[in-house]
Amino acid sequence: MSAPTIRVLLVEDQADEVELEVRELKRAGLLISHRVVDTQERFTEELQRFAPDVILSDFSMPHFDGMAALAIARERAPHVPFIFVSGTIGEEHAIQALKNGASDYVLKTNLLRLPPAVERAVTESRERREQRRIRLELDMARERLTSILNTLQDMPWSADARGERLLFASPAAKSLFGRRAEDFMAEPSLWIELAHPEDRPRLEAAWKRLRAGEALDIEYRTVLPAGNVRWINQRARVIRSADGAMERIDGMARDVSDQAEQRARIRHLALYDQLTGLPNRTLFYDRLTEELSDPALSRPGLALALIDLERFKSINDVFGVQVGDEVLKAIGRRLADAARDANRVARLANDLFAIKFFGVSRPEEVSQALNATRQSLFATPIEVLGNQLRLGAHVGAAIFPHHGADAASLFQNAEAALKRATETGERVVFYTPEINAWVAERVELENRLRHAVESGELHFHYQPKVDLATKRVVGLEALMRWNGPDGKPVSPAKFVPILEQTGLIVEAGRQALVTASATYRRWEERGLKPPRIAVNVSAVQFKRQTFTADVRAALIDAVRDGGGVDLEITESLLMTDIEDTIRKLNELRDLGLHIALDDFGTGYSSLAYLSRLPIDTLKIDRAFVRGMTQHKADMSIITSIVSLARSLQLGVVAEGVETEAQAALLLELGCQQAQGYLFRPPVAPERIEVLLAQSTASGNA
Repeated sequence: MSAPTIRVLLVEDQADEVELEVRELKRAGLLISHRVVDTQERFTEELQRFAPDVILSDFSMPHFDGMAALAIARERAPHVPFIFVSGTIGEEHAIQALKNGASDYVLKTNLLRLPPAVERAVTESRERREQRRIRLELDMARERLTSILNTLQDMPWSADARGERLLFASPAAKSLFGRRAEDFMAEPSLWIELAHPEDRPRLEAAWKRLRAGEALDIEYRTVLPAGNVRWINQRARVIRSADGAMERIDGMARDVSDQAEQRARIRHLALYDQLTGLPNRTLFYDRLTEELSDPALSRPGLALALIDLERFKSINDVFGVQVGDEVLKAIGRRLADAARDANRVARLANDLFAIKFFGVSRPEEVSQALNATRQSLFATPIEVLGNQLRLGAHVGAAIFPHHGADAASLFQNAEAALKRATETGERVVFYTPEINAWVAERVELENRLRHAVESGELHFHYQPKVDLATKRVVGLEALMRWNGPDGKPVSPAKFVPILEQTGLIVEAGRQALVTASATYRRWEERGLKPPRIAVNVSAVQFKRQTFTADVRAALIDAVRDGGGVDLEITESLLMTDIEDTIRKLNELRDLGLHIALDDFGTGYSSLAYLSRLPIDTLKIDRAFVRGMTQHKADMSIITSIVSLARSLQLGVVAEGVETEAQAALLLELGCQQAQGYLFRPPVAPERIEVLLAQSTASGNA
């Protein structure tokens, strides 16, 4: 490590003298930086600006006196060494200079003394400065420690090696135990006497072990003078000398009453659902285990039912989390009331509840109890913040001991039954051994589907959208298809939900965009004049923060017009976060994509929000089209949708058109486009190519 640079301030009026002094210092190997002054004004200025490590001053100068410089330096920079370098200073003046605070003096006729004098003066100055710093830090530390000890709510204490005499006890003794520190100094065993009678034996035993050399860490109750109880934590350890002998015992007493209460609260939080106040899965499972091992409870029969709220996610998406939370609270209250005992019910997960029925052993008995419970839960709507919401649920049930001899198997089989209920749409499903085979089949299907996505086995069929007036193909919808290991097509209704539940839909959706864009370009290059291809977007995809970036990356090779791709997004999905939705849709349209609002009329769209959405088309849900020729309500809804689209200057497409009567009526109502089996089912891209080739040929004829 190189030596630090020494800042030298020279008070000298002769340039040649300065040169000699600087040369001598450098010749001696000192690393210096210097300034030269010859007036009082400059000297005062450089003292502050240059902050020298040492001052070298001539004794006598025409414009400035060396003793005057010394006086100024002692006043303004008293810790900076001051050395006279003069050819005229006499012994008497030198003695006076040293008395006035000069560090040394060097005759100009003997400049060989200058480097060691400077080095010694700077070193001593730095040592003195370091000593002052250390003394100051020690004083501050002592002051801080005294202040801390006097204000600390904990009570530090120190005892002799045998624990028979307190050497120190902090003033916190008064606030902690209701006794003065002096009381403990006079009677070291006082806190044992103050301990709660039930805890005193433990404390005495711990104190005995401490005196034998073990560490102390104990929580106990102490009784205050007023009779109330406080939880105390005592920690202490033996301090030993270098040779291992016990020197003293240092300890700390602390009020942990709040922590004791907090632990009780934490235990409650660990075992109870914070939102509904019902037992959570852990507590419910533990109690179920105990109840199954108690013949008095389990022998008459016991059933476990899991209740999964239907479409609860839509409530959160449309009305917000606050409304969703209030719904869960209401369900929790109704469930506890129906059970007549909150210990029989639980909230296991977000929208999953559980209930136990005692004294039932046959499915018909459980069904009767479940019907009464479902009636209590769902017979009347739940009113939250001005919204009246009707809910339903799927239930999976298992009966002890037929469907499980312990809590784990009973839970597992009830969950399997519930999964079957949610997949099939049944309201209540009791466990049967066949369900396990069904669950295993579904797991296998999921694994095969994962492999299919990773290996690119998904493919796409295309359903035309036609102009109702001319019957010309004006658009296509890409629909995902997958052939199972046996080569047979697997229904999209079966595999698409699995894609969404597992998150595989993100990659599958990317493949759909890439394939649609590539197909559009290929047909365009062949001169087939393809219409735009619509790709469906799932909620899992759209809710990703990176969704627009994902779309941009998938269409990276598209040079114009969004790669000929449109996106179809369901109505309820767009209502989740309207501002974020608008931002995403604008970004997508900037890429050249067109946006269609799919299944319109089935969600909860607000007209005010709808008018703000940057979309191009409304798609009438097939449920309204199916009933339009028989039900006036469906006809009225379609008429309203067409009118709304016209007023918002949006296109409108009817889905699921299957009869000529439906097509004619839609055209009469002003609907411009439609798709459905009346015109053409979804078909392979090769058949679409033939259709486009025919259309192109007839257009060129």
